[in-house]
Parts: sequence; C-alpha cells; structure tokens
Amino acid sequence: MRCMRRIALISDIHADLPALDAALADIARLKIAERYCLGDLVGYGPDPSGVIARMRETGIPTVQGNYDDGVGNERGSCGCHYTTDEQRTAGAESYARTVAVLAADERAWLAALPWEIRLEHAGARVLLVHGSPRKVNEYLLPDRPDSVLARLARDANADAVCVGHVHVPYHRSPAPGVHFVSAGSVGKPAGDDPRPCWVELLLGQPREFAELDSGDEAVGPVGRSRALLGIVVHRVG
Repeated sequence: MRCMRRIALISDIHADLPALDAALADIARLKIAERYCLGDLVGYGPDPSGVIARMRETGIPTVQGNYDDGVGNERGSCGCHYTTDEQRTAGAESYARTVAVLAADERAWLAALPWEIRLEHAGARVLLVHGSPRKVNEYLLPDRPDSVLARLARDANADAVCVGHVHVPYHRSPAPGVHFVSAGSVGKPAGDDPRPCWVELLLGQPREFAELDSGDEAVGPVGRSRALLGIVVHRVG
C-alpha cells in the first residue's frame, strides 16, 4: 500500500503576521509536519519584519517571491504587474515603505532565498516555485492553456509544479501525470473569500480537489492519474 505524504503549502503572506500565525496554527492542528512557503513574504501588509522573524523562527523552507527579490536586492520595484495608475501608485508606495522599514540583515535574508525547491515522492518529481518554472513574476492563472502548462512542466523536468503569485488556489492536470497547483494566498487572497488560504498537498493519493473550511473532513477522491497527487484547500477563520 502506497504511503500518503502530507505537505502544507503557504504562499503570499504579504506582511500579514496575524494571517500567517492563523495558517500555521491550522497546519499544526492538522498535524502536518512538512511545510513549505512559496514566497512573497513582504509587501502591502503592515508587518514585514514580524513575518520575516516568524519564518526564520519556524525554519520553514521558502522559495523567493518576486516581492522578496525586489526588496531583498533593492531592484527599485517588486516586479508586479499593475494595470491602473492607482495600482501603480499604491504599489510604489508599498515597495518604498517595505524597503525603508526592513533592516539590512532582513533584506539580505530575503535576497538569499532560493529560487526553487525540488522534492520527490514515489518517483514523482515536485517543483516548488513562486511564479513559474521560468520566471519569478510570471502569472500562471487558472485559465492558462493546457499546452503551455504541459510544456513548462516538461522543460522543468517536473511531474507536479506548485506555484504562488496568483493568490487563487487551483489544481490543474494539463496532461496525463502532470499537475499544476496554486497555493492561493495567506495574507492577500484574491476572489470573493478574504480568509487566509493555504493548500494541503497529498502525494501518493488519487487526484482530488476539495475546498474545506477549518475543521471539515476531506471528500473522497475524484479520478486517478499516474502522479497520484491531490490537494485540499483550507480557509482559516
């Protein structure tokens, strides 16, 4: 019998320490020991130093997000895609404020975060990145064509690619045995539900997608694929 491996994925904290603590408490409640963060710890929210301190304290392996790169390496912007003048103005103010309040060692820690983390389970290759396998600030939105996602996974030598950046959780299987998972956002969720969101990754199980509030039970599997990967989306609060 194949052993299930449970992994908690958090992403896009965006300087919201209470939301991060709520997500971590939820993960602890579910007794998930293996945890990873898909980047964008800072930006927009009120407490970037608090979030960095908590992540350093927990030792959770973390990939570098575009905001972490922009602030850590003082690139002059976060590399975000804004579509209106109002967004651009607010984004510039957020970036400047974040750089100003962080100490040199905090920026250096952000700058040193790895661009990717690779895992393996029962022969399945899992890649953790922030934006996409090829670019830290590329948006892999839920409607990206299957052909694009399948090519990205093939070029990255990955069976499953887990991303942040889009702030919306999803699970796509663009080709047999290929999976794309978005971890949503802890601190700045997009869509109609403002609650902190994190994703439970299930390796060694039939493919499934369920969205649960804290304290609910997982639904049964739907379908099956070679990578035997499923997710549960958790909303906290």
